[in-house]
Amino acid sequence: MVVPIGCTLPLRQKMAAALHSRLPGSRVTAHRTPAVMKARSLRIATAIENAGNLDGIIAMGTDTYDLAAAMRGRHTPIATYDDGTFALFLRYPDSDLSSLGLPSSKVDAWVRLQETACRRATIACVSTEWARKSVVQDFGVPPERVRVVGMGHRPRSNPEIKRSFENPRFLFVGVDWKRKNGAAVLDAFARVHEKFPRATLAVVGKHPPLRQAGVTGYGFLAREDPRGQKILDQLFAQSTAFVLPSLFDPSPIAYLEAASCGLPVIATTRGGGGELLCDGSIRVDPYDRDSLVEAMLRLCDGEEASSMGARALARSATSRWQDVCRRIVDGLMGADEQSNSAARIETR
Repeated sequence: MVVPIGCTLPLRQKMAAALHSRLPGSRVTAHRTPAVMKARSLRIATAIENAGNLDGIIAMGTDTYDLAAAMRGRHTPIATYDDGTFALFLRYPDSDLSSLGLPSSKVDAWVRLQETACRRATIACVSTEWARKSVVQDFGVPPERVRVVGMGHRPRSNPEIKRSFENPRFLFVGVDWKRKNGAAVLDAFARVHEKFPRATLAVVGKHPPLRQAGVTGYGFLAREDPRGQKILDQLFAQSTAFVLPSLFDPSPIAYLEAASCGLPVIATTRGGGGELLCDGSIRVDPYDRDSLVEAMLRLCDGEEASSMGARALARSATSRWQDVCRRIVDGLMGADEQSNSAARIETR
């Protein structure tokens, strides 16, 4: 049985965080002030105590609370789950953590919280090999206690629409227009459209006004909006390729959602996202416009797009959230058993 460990902040801290988040450049720091983080740690500690006897705990977002304080001396097996480390994100100038220009003292404190949690955990789980290397090298966690479990997603499908690969139909979905590299996609598509006049590009997200041949903008389609999600499902079903060469992306769930519809993906080399689909994707340097154009032209071939999309679909079939959870639990229980065995040997 799964027991959710919720964390509802006291009204005072909740309101303070909400007000703080409205200040320029405070989106990341608002929920990480010392007062809010202390309150969050205490609330999680209370929730864990109220949950009773637990076989294990999966801890996420450990840069926003003190895991040791939340555990209050309990020895329940713990698995952390991250798509990367803050130490790793800082190496990429286009990551949110780097681009916001936050005070190093604050960022260092968050790095230490995440590092302490990973080192304390029975097993540290991550979504990609890219992230695993950082947990081992930056945090000093033994390799045998770090496990790649993949990224999860909610599969999208619309069996009512039959996809045709006769004409190339690209799809871009990205809220953060700059970091998701929307301008580069528009530029590359313009060059593709010259060779394939019937090609189209659908753009979803917080994009600027679009007045380009073959391009249609749909704006931001909120996940909680049923009508918007229906439109997005239709776009995934009708498209022939998904293009999202982000300037930086640790493990974009959008790649897996596209793959679950049988779409090949043009992925970025900046981050761990390119690992998610392997041969179901084409990885490009987001700053190399020629490589992006070449990848899009390659997927203008219907047979190529169809076969690569089939490989992407096969990859996504084992990347549902329940698949990830199963791998985390298997890793946690296996690591705990090994730890207990080692303890028994030491006491003999």
